[in-house]
Amino acid sequence: MRSEVPSDRCIVPTRKRIRGANTRGSALLIALIFLALFASMAVAIAAASDVNLTIARNRIESHQASALAETGILLLMQSLGGATIPETDAAEDLHEAVASRLADAWEDSTMLNADDITADADGVYFPTIALTLADGRSGTLELSFQADGGASLLPTITVGSTGRFGNAVREVTYKMTTADGWALLAKYGLASHSRVQMSGNARIEGATSDSEGSILSATYSYDQAVSLTGNVRISGDVAVSNPDGQIKKTGNVNIGGEEIIGASEPPWPEVDPSVFEPYIESTLSGSTSGKKTFTNVRIPAGTNPTFSGKTTINGVLYIEAPNNVEFAGNTTVTGVIVAEKPEVENLSANQVRFTGNMSTAGVESLPNQPRFAGLRDLTGSFLLADGYAASFTGNFNTINGCMVASKFSLTGNAGGTVHGGVINTSDSDFSMTGNARLTIQKDETNSRPAGVRSSYILVCVSGSYEE
Repeated sequence: MRSEVPSDRCIVPTRKRIRGANTRGSALLIALIFLALFASMAVAIAAASDVNLTIARNRIESHQASALAETGILLLMQSLGGATIPETDAAEDLHEAVASRLADAWEDSTMLNADDITADADGVYFPTIALTLADGRSGTLELSFQADGGASLLPTITVGSTGRFGNAVREVTYKMTTADGWALLAKYGLASHSRVQMSGNARIEGATSDSEGSILSATYSYDQAVSLTGNVRISGDVAVSNPDGQIKKTGNVNIGGEEIIGASEPPWPEVDPSVFEPYIESTLSGSTSGKKTFTNVRIPAGTNPTFSGKTTINGVLYIEAPNNVEFAGNTTVTGVIVAEKPEVENLSANQVRFTGNMSTAGVESLPNQPRFAGLRDLTGSFLLADGYAASFTGNFNTINGCMVASKFSLTGNAGGTVHGGVINTSDSDFSMTGNARLTIQKDETNSRPAGVRSSYILVCVSGSYEE
């Protein structure tokens, strides 16, 4: 008899086969999903990497362009800072002088042909400088220099530098300005290459504003550039050029303005007595005591005269070096005292001493006579004695012009009003003691005094850097 297989045995295997097929299908589907996911991630990563590379490349190019532009500014500042330029009112002359200076500075440079640096009234033109890195990438540097205002020389000049690298362009500018020796007279009542020492009741004040009484010490030989002791008063600023210099105050010192350490130092003017020589008529001889008048006279070297009694000086008194000249009596000067600069500075052998009382007037007060024609226009100066020590012990009331010497000493009751200011040209001493006083007046004063020659230099304007 045939046995029969239960129906459930026939069904079980069939169910197993179906479950296995479904499992394999699910696994395949999941694998495909992960494959697609990984593929998408790979594409995203590749895209992100490409973006990052582009960003990195742009940053590198930007930094390289900035570095090129900044290098150009530094090259111009190094070549032009402190450069002497002509006194001119024409931008073209200024541009020509700058182009010549740069051509000389870069004559041996391999970056450009210095002969290709040209200039006209609109600016200075440079050939483009091409630079290539070791990996073959290249950049360019373009420089520019232009006096603001184009056709006329103004105080500020724009220096520009453009760096190009790849697709990046960076431009930076810096301002420069012209400075001259007359800036010392314009800014300070006293400007001294030496230390400044004031004691007792000494004072320097402005006649119409406190700032006229400002002082500058530009010595680097003494840590105490300015020493103030007693009841000293200075109505304006007290400035010291040496960044390590000091302003020492002892007692009841009154400074009306600021105390400045590390002050910028304009160029120093030079004395040019030759402008007054054509007006000399005679040479000093004979006695200088008693009641005497001297007009347009030369004092020969080695004479060492003492003017005593009642002395009148009209026009030019020209002192040859070496000489010790003393004004011991009551002296009236209508004109200017100038001195020939010694070949070697010797302040013991070359002195101008004012030991008596003195009254003065400028050359503009001379009579309108042929002998003073032209001289009456050479205003703004009273004492031009570079290379001489000048000392004052008497009262001089008002001096209608600036005073320039290599050493100054004011003692006792010496002092008065000085139209224009005082310049001490040597690193010697400037001293005021006792009741000595100076009142500085700049109003209605020739800002470019005759016989004082000044060059112009280019200086950088702090804080003017722009990108």
